[in-house]
Amino acid sequence: MNIAMIFDGLGFGGIERVGTTYAKLLIDLGHNVTIINLQPDRHELKKDFSEKCEFVDVRFSETFLPDRYFPVLRKWRSGKYIYPLVFLISKYALFIKRTYYRMFKHQKTDIAIAFSGHIRDLSFVGYDFIKSNKKLTWLHGSLSDYLLLSYSFADLYSRITNLCVLSTNNQSYAFEVFPKLRNDLNIAKIYNPVEQHPSNLDHALIEKLKEEYSSPLIMVGRFDADKDQFTVIRAMHILRKKHSTEKDLIFIGDGPRRSECEELVKTLHLEDCIHFLGFKRNVDNYYQASCISVHSSPAEGLPTVLLESMRNGLPIVATKSLPGVAEILEGDRYGLTCQVGDPEDMADKIYELLSNDDLQKYYSDMGYERIKAFSPETIESKLLQILNNLK
Repeated sequence: MNIAMIFDGLGFGGIERVGTTYAKLLIDLGHNVTIINLQPDRHELKKDFSEKCEFVDVRFSETFLPDRYFPVLRKWRSGKYIYPLVFLISKYALFIKRTYYRMFKHQKTDIAIAFSGHIRDLSFVGYDFIKSNKKLTWLHGSLSDYLLLSYSFADLYSRITNLCVLSTNNQSYAFEVFPKLRNDLNIAKIYNPVEQHPSNLDHALIEKLKEEYSSPLIMVGRFDADKDQFTVIRAMHILRKKHSTEKDLIFIGDGPRRSECEELVKTLHLEDCIHFLGFKRNVDNYYQASCISVHSSPAEGLPTVLLESMRNGLPIVATKSLPGVAEILEGDRYGLTCQVGDPEDMADKIYELLSNDDLQKYYSDMGYERIKAFSPETIESKLLQILNNLK
């Protein structure tokens, strides 16, 4: 089959990284894969996709998407009166834009997948800008998580019908709020595939990192509001003051809030132990050089960084962010969890691991066991079943 994967940009991000793996799985299953990038200026991760993929850049603005305006206008007292007018105008503009696009672009495929799961790619697929026999979208979390973000997702999901979710957390509640969706949607749960073993290790670099940072703690993630590196920084301060523990931490990643985090490090006088190393393409080398993986997101779909930590044998301290951390760690079964936004609780859990070698080994071994459920072979079998059962 010919399958199009539509992305809301191909910048450095967890969703895009997962997309590279799914594109490879689809190719391995014998399908032709086209990657459609709706924000051509964001293309940094393009080179990570299989060379067998075909790439199409489409500059697709959100300006005329009706669903874009619902969350904004809902906040205004007069929004309920303005929104119907805005909806009709944008719907008409969208119809004109779609007619023009379909006349001159001639894109057709067997299955169109809105993979980013954002308003932009959902609309591109849901409003039939690309002609397809069947439609599918990925929810990088649970149905309830996305519907809480915006009710406009419900309309787009109904247009697409087939949904892949990473968790069924609170799904029954979502159907209570949107009872029509229960009959409209065909929902399948599937984990993100993760390679079981680290690859392309640079052993000289690993030894250098171990020596330079004394087997540090590590956090991998974009510096953004939804990652909350501030809690980790404050936890390191508490670790030093409360537990008299001197330990280095390396941050891998970049983003708009990096400078704010660097300022907080200076304010707390932690420059000697917290290090910002920027974006790294092969993070396995940095996991291999570390002793504990720390994760601090307030909410998370299915954090790949936890799975990457497990394949590198790292015990984990993570916030109880729903639904992803709970889905992977199952309470404290596969790692230690702490309260969201609570640096003292995080510091206590880190200290618990640092002061107990047996506990570190236990969670390292449990991580190797847990990651088997995310093997590409396991996910490939599930993916084939999903494709065969699309409505």
